[in-house]
Amino acid sequence: MNKKIFFSMTFLLSYALFGASKHLVINKHEFVIVTESYNIYDSKGTFMKFYDANSSDEALFRLTLGDATGNCSERSLEDGSYEIKGDMITLYTLWHRRGNAYLAPYGAKIQKFKVGSNGKLKMISSQIYLEETKRNYDIESGMQYLFHAPKRKEEQEKLMEYVKGIEKKYEATFMFGEEGKMLIFTVKEAMRRKFKKTWKRI
Repeated sequence: MNKKIFFSMTFLLSYALFGASKHLVINKHEFVIVTESYNIYDSKGTFMKFYDANSSDEALFRLTLGDATGNCSERSLEDGSYEIKGDMITLYTLWHRRGNAYLAPYGAKIQKFKVGSNGKLKMISSQIYLEETKRNYDIESGMQYLFHAPKRKEEQEKLMEYVKGIEKKYEATFMFGEEGKMLIFTVKEAMRRKFKKTWKRI
């Protein structure tokens, strides 16, 4: 049996036991998207992993498609979606909260990847806007200066410390002001497209 075909069959068979898989071709190269669900303690959700179908069993990236953590009255929520157009892959993430989940994050992230002619994945851009807690809840955090401009050097340093922490943790460039608002709007629109497609399939 052809080695390439054998690998693909083994790969898909192994994941059939754990979640749904989808085979696709981007820029003449084969990839596999595997979707899995979990229900652990107070967290329930679904995530996807993106693989090169022929070279490795290590995921090129992972994206949470939906997560709800907490109880009915206070939940931290995360939604995700992806779109593939030509050789471009765009990942969308939206963080929001329900009830009194003051420590839950709020914000959005967009990552764009390009599949090269050699089949390699290259990140084109990664942008984020994120409030780690509810506004005015943690007054010691530099996050407060996202809402009113810092006036002193120490306040500016606190803001930059907060921003750099977010950028390092999420591997993305922080977007301020109107750019941050537009980022959130764009991600919410992507989520609407996702749910619209879901309803059409039902």
